[in-house]
Amino acid sequence: MAAEAVFGLVGVLLGSVSTSVVAVYQVQLVGRREREAREHERAEASRARRDAFQRESITALQDAVADMIKAVYAEQDRQLERMGETSGWPARLWETPTAVGWSDAEIRLQVARARVFDNDLRTLARETRSVARELVWAPTMEAAKQSNLLLDELYEQFNERVAQALRQLD
Repeated sequence: MAAEAVFGLVGVLLGSVSTSVVAVYQVQLVGRREREAREHERAEASRARRDAFQRESITALQDAVADMIKAVYAEQDRQLERMGETSGWPARLWETPTAVGWSDAEIRLQVARARVFDNDLRTLARETRSVARELVWAPTMEAAKQSNLLLDELYEQFNERVAQALRQLD
């Protein structure tokens, strides 16, 4: 009878130990899964904030590029009107007033460009700005026409890349 009691006690102790080990393992497993779920949620929230920031930055860059091109076209119209009065291409000089809207668009373009992570978009915006500047400062009408063709092509490429970048953020 004493042996049976000892075996019973040993059985109860082994059962308690194994139950405790399983309970501890389950608590650790649940804790690990909860930590992983929280980390996943934080990563998703961070990605969503980053994507929202990029959408906002890309559309701000697109608006700035569009405003710069509007300023270029308005300046071209002014130059053509002046050419009609003088019969000569009015090449810009340092003293020539800044094209209407140019400074604001250029500053906004540079600020927005710094916030965009997509290198292709940043490069296209920089190239568009450069060609727009060449167009405004063109020494001849022929040079302005050449820059105008390139500006149109770059602007189309820029907007295609904007559309592609925005689709990737969805």
